[in-house]
Amino acid sequence: MNLKKVAVSLLIGCGFAMTATAQPAEEFVTVSSGSKYNFRIGLQALDDAGRDPGRVEYTKYLSAGSNVQSEWAVDRDAYDPDALKLHLSILNHLPSDRDFRIAIQAADRGGRGGRGDFGYWQYTPWASEGGGWSGMAFDTDRFDPDAFRIRIETRTWSGSHSFSDFRIGLRVSDRGGREVGNATYTP
Repeated sequence: MNLKKVAVSLLIGCGFAMTATAQPAEEFVTVSSGSKYNFRIGLQALDDAGRDPGRVEYTKYLSAGSNVQSEWAVDRDAYDPDALKLHLSILNHLPSDRDFRIAIQAADRGGRGGRGDFGYWQYTPWASEGGGWSGMAFDTDRFDPDAFRIRIETRTWSGSHSFSDFRIGLRVSDRGGREVGNATYTP
């Protein structure tokens, strides 16, 4: 019997590099100028090594306010997905005073609506702090979650700079976080 313990984490990469630390000031534009972003994130669970996709579950757009989260993303049978995929949909011209971070949560017996065994939300650092990876999201028994959802939290931008570009990363681990897969990124 092949047992697996799956976990996922998210990354906000800001500036022009994908790192967990703040970028040098010359890679940022000031809050009062440049293009700002309004976006939503979708999460999709897939089965059969990624060939059998479930429905994409999107958050609301960032401009909708704080704590905009997706519905539970599950594969077609709502049981032990083999893969997760991120979707990023961007609209320009976000008001310049919004900072954000992203969170992910896993659940077992998830089905549509997440019926139980909810793990803790795992948060990335704030974009104004340079972004970075969230902690690994597990369900309560840290074994084969069935459903995942994501959240965008916002607050007033507190720094004197904003980012000029970003992308979001996802990585999956097995065996309780001891085997971490390669990260994949949105464009």
